[in-house]
Amino acid sequence: MKEQEWTMQLETEGFTDIQVVSIRPGDMPNEPHTHDQETVHVILKGKLMITDAAGVTTTYEQGDRVDFPAGTNHVAQTGPEGMKMIVGVKR
Repeated sequence: MKEQEWTMQLETEGFTDIQVVSIRPGDMPNEPHTHDQETVHVILKGKLMITDAAGVTTTYEQGDRVDFPAGTNHVAQTGPEGMKMIVGVKR
């Protein structure tokens, strides 16, 4: 799907505060964190590596969608070229 199609899809699923975010390499804190609300991340460009509380790392690339229930403990990092993603929040 294209950026606009993803945005429309996420809105129909009840996500709000939908925005496109570009992150340069090294700009994400390399520490565990959680989100207070359910969030969704759709990778538009680059890579996002997520390490879960068990220490398992999964790499997400262009077109991949990552959903986080509220309170999910994880560490997020970008690939060496940075990344661009759509982020939405469900309250």
